[in-house]
Amino acid sequence: MIDIRERLTSNERIMVIAPHPDDESIATGGVLLHAVSVHAPVRVLYMTDGEDNPWAQRATEGNWRITSDDRLRWGARRRSEALDALACLGIPPEAVGFLQFADQRLTSLLGEGAGEPARRLAEEIASWKPTALFVPSLEDRHPDHSATSVIAQLALARRECDAQPQVFTYTVHAPQGYERRGRLLVLSRPERDAKEQAILCHASQLKLRRRFLLRFLEEPERFELGQPAAVAADATHPLRLLRANCEEWSFAVRDSFRLAVDRATLFLISQGDGEVNSISLRIRYRDGRAPLFHPNGGDVIGEVTTRKNGSHLEVTIASPRLRHANLRLAKVELWWDRRLWFFDRWPWLSFGLLARPVTPIRSESEDRVRSYAER
Repeated sequence: MIDIRERLTSNERIMVIAPHPDDESIATGGVLLHAVSVHAPVRVLYMTDGEDNPWAQRATEGNWRITSDDRLRWGARRRSEALDALACLGIPPEAVGFLQFADQRLTSLLGEGAGEPARRLAEEIASWKPTALFVPSLEDRHPDHSATSVIAQLALARRECDAQPQVFTYTVHAPQGYERRGRLLVLSRPERDAKEQAILCHASQLKLRRRFLLRFLEEPERFELGQPAAVAADATHPLRLLRANCEEWSFAVRDSFRLAVDRATLFLISQGDGEVNSISLRIRYRDGRAPLFHPNGGDVIGEVTTRKNGSHLEVTIASPRLRHANLRLAKVELWWDRRLWFFDRWPWLSFGLLARPVTPIRSESEDRVRSYAER
């Protein structure tokens, strides 16, 4: 293990991206304390205000019914708690930014259109120019955390984001059997006390999660260097990439009762040539072809072909939106999991880089789109 303090000197510009208020304290409280101690510039960005936090709000306030106004008030409370926690770590309010994307909806935002959140974050990174960037891991099982990881990857790949910081990833909600490795930061006793005070500032979270939050005082903070890609050949994952060309991706989806009955949705993200495109579609367990519609409207953007092949369902998505694909990501999400269990059963899969394809003058997938539009 390598002590991360050796990397974080006064010459660094350190940015922490937190999905919600409290993630900055539990995951990177020691990093922030160390940065302040060596006089390194620090910037902390929150993707959401953590306003859609109903069980903690019910437990704390004693009201079962939560209105939209109640959520806004809860979000304001959590922003205030974040500023108090950061003050315990030596971070002033002017070093903090709140992007205020919808809590618990970052994956949905990616499915509806990944460009906007990536653009906003790219602007922040390009403006502040960090040299060390701390973001959630793609392996994190909280959907807002893994979606933040995806957004950060997309932001760093955008043309306007000329800053190329060293990326360190942290995991708050680790999958079962996950081995924490890489760089670490062991807290001294004064640092541990300061981090504890910062965690306790998040009083709205303590009624239900005190033990979970304070558990992060018991071990070093651990980070991986760079963005590790989830293993596409993982036998426990229901999704496996079969092939991909410039505008057609094919997957083998493991046939299972859970996937068949639980409204499985497939999210696809493609990024390249300055464009970010997203596709979301319901996986249907039957042979056939169907038009693929735009997530935000009724326009046809491609075609989906499904074919049963033994213990797997082969799903092929053909769309001009997949043409620009230097970076490819995919995720399977279950409807009931999102409502009852909430945490992701499987992580996003990153299928890495492709050689830049030569764009055909007129493509087969464009012909399919035209044929559906003319019907």
